Amino acid sequence: MRKVQYTAKSGNKQWKPAFSWIESVQRNDTYEGFCLACGSTQDGVEPDARRYHCEACGSNKVYGAEELGAMGLYC
Repeated sequence: MRKVQYTAKSGNKQWKPAFSWIESVQRNDTYEGFCLACGSTQDGVEPDARRYHCEACGSNKVYGAEELGAMGLYC
C-alpha cells in the first residue's frame, strides 16, 4: 500500500493512505482501518470509525476508510 507522511495542523508528522486503498477497502466491504500516527492498517475497524486504539503503536489515531475519505485524508 502506498502512503505518504505529512505535517498535521498540530505540527505533528502523520501518515495518510493512498486513495486506491480507501477504494479497495470500500469495494471489498472489509472492516479495515488506518493509523494516522504510524501508518499501519488494522482489521475489525468500522468504516466510520474515529480515534480507535492502534494495536501497532498504541495511539488513538485509527480511522475507518470511509471516514478518511470523507475527511479528505488520502494521497
